Amino acid sequence: MSVKKWYQLSALSLAVAFSFNLAAFAESEAFSKLTYKQAKEQAQKEGKILIVDFMATWCPPCKKMDSTTWVDPKVTEWVKQNAIAVQIDVDKDAETTSALNVDSMPTLVLFKPDGGGKEFTRESGYQSPEELLQWLSNTKSGKNAEQVKEETSNSGDSAWDRIGKAFELMKTKKYAEAQDEYFWLWTNLRNDDPIMGELRQKVVPLQVNTLLKRFPEVKGKWVTLQDAAEKENKRADWLSLNMMLDDNERTLLWFDKAKGDAAQRQTFDSLGHLLEYPLFAGKRYNDAAIYLYPKPIEKIQSYHKTAQAMMKPRPDTEFAKGFDPFPSMVLLVYGAYVGAGKDADAKKIYDECIRLDDTTAMKEMLENVSKSMEKARASDTSVKKQ
Repeated sequence: MSVKKWYQLSALSLAVAFSFNLAAFAESEAFSKLTYKQAKEQAQKEGKILIVDFMATWCPPCKKMDSTTWVDPKVTEWVKQNAIAVQIDVDKDAETTSALNVDSMPTLVLFKPDGGGKEFTRESGYQSPEELLQWLSNTKSGKNAEQVKEETSNSGDSAWDRIGKAFELMKTKKYAEAQDEYFWLWTNLRNDDPIMGELRQKVVPLQVNTLLKRFPEVKGKWVTLQDAAEKENKRADWLSLNMMLDDNERTLLWFDKAKGDAAQRQTFDSLGHLLEYPLFAGKRYNDAAIYLYPKPIEKIQSYHKTAQAMMKPRPDTEFAKGFDPFPSMVLLVYGAYVGAGKDADAKKIYDECIRLDDTTAMKEMLENVSKSMEKARASDTSVKKQ
């Protein structure tokens, strides 16, 4: 797993990790309305690749791909010319999900027309438009996943090697070994390092959360760390561990007490990124707007500066051509104000985002968030326009 891919994942984590409660996004033109069986027959008949996207409504990376990758014009055009694509909700079609041995979302399973109906290759996890197109092109040329594995950027026991190794171990269901890698990462990565801190507080917790769902035998080890972090008042570690353990109620109980204490505002300022997940999961949009983003325009401008800096070449990072993290970074700020019914402020946020990044990608992402949050508001009588 290369530095580039994992650093992109870290950069996107503001949206990927915490935006799962922004409801459904617009449907992609890439997907056919055919059933899996019908799509398989049609792909065979037309001599096209069959793409099966296994997703779930509660899956953050799935929603991220729906709102970015699957609506990208280059992706939809490639699918139109070369493939038949269908989405399968794992909660609605357990039979097909089980038959293809899918246990993580999103998972893309590909069949080639000359493959005799047998699976050719698959890939799990979020993919940007550029990454997906590269993978699809490799598949069309006859290369499977094993033949296009990325080269690791360093050797030995570096953090990048560990993260890549843990990710691969998870994919091959070697959970006990993956647990060892994640535990090393949690123990050795430093929060005060800009890049390693991002990985430790955002990427690692999400991966451990998935690990514990599949391998609950090791949960006790992380609970011990959670209790120790609380006793030692290591708030950042405690909040991250709560996310790993799906203990969001514990976080919200602390938050409700802390938000009434003016002295705790500094804590919110420094650890707000770790409160996004539980607040959005609990549909606490007003709290998110008030306590996490009290100065939304300044927040948006800060994100823009960070995004610009991240896209500059550095010895330890590399971004794919055309990759811009900024649109992903602003979604929660904008979504919080729309969800809270603060329409006047939301409009100002929208205008500032467009002023800084007047692109189709930015406009589409903001519009998708607005539609989904307004839909959520329509069913919540407690939210009033302000």
